[in-house]
Amino acid sequence: MHTPRFLTPELVSEIQQDFQTPVYVYSEKELRDRAREFINFPSAFGHSVRYAMKANPQKNILKIFQQEWLLIDASSDYEAMRAINAWIEPKNIQISSQELWNRAWELIEKWVYFVATSLHQLEFFGKNFPWQSCGIRVNPWVSSGWFAKISTGWANSSFWIWHEKLSEIKQLADIYNIDITKLHFHIGSENTPESWVASAEHGFEIIRQIKTISIFDMGWGHKMAIMPYEKSADLQAIGQALSEKFQNFYQETRRKIHLEMEPWKYLVINSCSMIVEIQDIVDTGKDGYTFLKTNSGMNDMPRVAMYGVQEPLFIINDSQEYRDYAVVGHCCESSDIITSKLYDAESIEVRSLKKAEIWDMLVIDGVGAYNASMAIKNYNSFPESGELLLRENGEIVEIRKRENIEEIWRNEIDVL
Repeated sequence: MHTPRFLTPELVSEIQQDFQTPVYVYSEKELRDRAREFINFPSAFGHSVRYAMKANPQKNILKIFQQEWLLIDASSDYEAMRAINAWIEPKNIQISSQELWNRAWELIEKWVYFVATSLHQLEFFGKNFPWQSCGIRVNPWVSSGWFAKISTGWANSSFWIWHEKLSEIKQLADIYNIDITKLHFHIGSENTPESWVASAEHGFEIIRQIKTISIFDMGWGHKMAIMPYEKSADLQAIGQALSEKFQNFYQETRRKIHLEMEPWKYLVINSCSMIVEIQDIVDTGKDGYTFLKTNSGMNDMPRVAMYGVQEPLFIINDSQEYRDYAVVGHCCESSDIITSKLYDAESIEVRSLKKAEIWDMLVIDGVGAYNASMAIKNYNSFPESGELLLRENGEIVEIRKRENIEEIWRNEIDVL
């Protein structure tokens, strides 16, 4: 891939003239196309798709996914409130949160669906909402992921109720007359049809023992390729493998279980690119590196620094000559490396890019997930970057203004 995914040089030039860089640019077409892939996912007895909004909670993204019939998974009461502010109906939102939230009563009373992630949370729900329905998030002791930071199903993960505590779950449900209607799993990312089937087998062991469960939320973990050497998950193959398992469970128990999924990265990662400016070029001698310094970095795109992942980079100019460059951000941190080694965020790996000049534009693809949503707010007092949406008709619209410098200290209080 020698050109950006959806940003042409003409679009980059137009954006450069009309807006300040660095700036996030989303593609409406990419967002809708990915959502429709999941709507067409094979399933034995029907399925629902919940967007895990922590990947990117931008209001317009939530609205696009609502139009495509996706539901919402929120990881906090604040996310749920943000979704409601985007006109998502509360009944289409579920919360599976580490924190027992400040606004739990208010949200549950609005029919936001509650998923307990601990026995304490399940008891809280039972005491305050007896005779009602909720879900349980259980650690299945099976995981998937290329490295530890994206594997969430082992004993070192605190996001769940441990699978050996099933008797305590059932006891609490009996005491408070709770109907547990959903089993929630999440085994991690980068997985395969085989890992989904293994997860399903663990889940059905629990579903056999809790007769009120009618929905199996298998979480997320659908690989979307970002770099040319990566391979995206085969949704059709995963769906067919799961359908067979769900059919087999029905033949055994006569229970038709509804499938839920919570895609995140697959839906949004390639829907957004960052346009940044090359502001300086320096080198560290013949045995060192030639560095391209940009006007963005880990404050806007923390995913590289956190996970050591790689993203496609494109110099926008007419040069036919290529050079090896190390690309770095503008934060005063040695870890602000944009071209790191894979899964080794602290080490540099040069990239072959078009010969660059100061003031050239650089497009960074694959920044739609866990970048704007996890931005390191105002580090070095850099303002939050603006966000644009490339509509399907070619129009470019602003969907979040760049932060004004005065807004950085708006909540500070003078006491001296």
